[in-house]
Amino acid sequence: MKKASLLGALILAVTLPATTASTTSASTSCTAAIPDSRVTGDLLLAVTGPPDHATAVGVHYVGGDGTPLVTQWTGRRWDRIPVPVTPGAKLIQLQDATTAGARAWAIGAFRNDRPEAGFVVDGRWHWTHPIDPGLEEDQFLGVTVAPNGSVLAVGKHQDGANYQPLMEEFNGTGWTTMLSPAVHGSAVLKDIAVAPNGVAYAVGWTVHTGGKTQPLVERLDGTGWSVAHTTGTGLLSGVAIQPDGTPLAVGWQQTDEGDKILTVEPHGNTWKPVADATGDPGRLASIAVGEATVAVGLTFVDGIPQPLVVRYDAGWTPIDVRGELAPETGGDQLLGVTGELGAFRAVGIRDATDAFTSLSAAGTCTG
Repeated sequence: MKKASLLGALILAVTLPATTASTTSASTSCTAAIPDSRVTGDLLLAVTGPPDHATAVGVHYVGGDGTPLVTQWTGRRWDRIPVPVTPGAKLIQLQDATTAGARAWAIGAFRNDRPEAGFVVDGRWHWTHPIDPGLEEDQFLGVTVAPNGSVLAVGKHQDGANYQPLMEEFNGTGWTTMLSPAVHGSAVLKDIAVAPNGVAYAVGWTVHTGGKTQPLVERLDGTGWSVAHTTGTGLLSGVAIQPDGTPLAVGWQQTDEGDKILTVEPHGNTWKPVADATGDPGRLASIAVGEATVAVGLTFVDGIPQPLVVRYDAGWTPIDVRGELAPETGGDQLLGVTGELGAFRAVGIRDATDAFTSLSAAGTCTG
């Protein structure tokens, strides 16, 4: 697989129109920095667990086929955990991760065709066996853990020329498929979160005639999955539960002026954009709630994609990220974030022009 085609396979790595950086004053109560701990060939797509010993997942690629990547932060560097693969099944890309007690779960797909899932416990990787619902593209993209301990994974299932949501549950012994209502257009679920009351929210997008994208939100309660009503246009890529138990989802809108941040939350039975947290330049890929609510993604500075870290308080306030900037003609993007109390850790990828490398950022928020 060539370098260019690998980047194109990533969910968020598509053609990026240049935008203008936001002029909003940076947060003075939060700090963030990129440590000098990059690894060539490591593409970090998601992260989970406490920031001081987080687990990140993705794909390792240096020529030839890629291999699934699971790595843990030791305080000074990322230490890779061996992930055994069967012959002919190396190219497994892990897309998301979540923590369940002592286990760090990760999900993804083999060549975008077959959902994959497993977990780390005591420093060792264990595969599980999700159900592959078809012979075409089937992929897990988001995962979470319910209060009862079950693991919920969502993604996409190819149905003819379009996609429909894929939903499965691991009950401790095996995976089962979950009935999903049909969604108009081509539909993808990118992330999922569960509230303390057990209600789950999965978010993504639908693509309609002419390429128009609309936010997609599905809700799981005691009666099963249902599609929520949404307004506006755009894609949702991350969702988290706020301290009051309500969900908050982030993504972006594609406009003639470039990509702009989209933030939505429910108002009764309808999910609507949060006016004060929608419209700034950039994309938000992932969101984490701790003592502070922090989201990450990318924006552009002089045409070069740069890491974007923002704190939520009605609207988004940028957090200055210290450290070496991406090389010219290359770029950075942060794709996952985890938070606990006032600390957070984010991961992503750097396009170093001659090779991809891992990217991470760590920070704290006070007040």
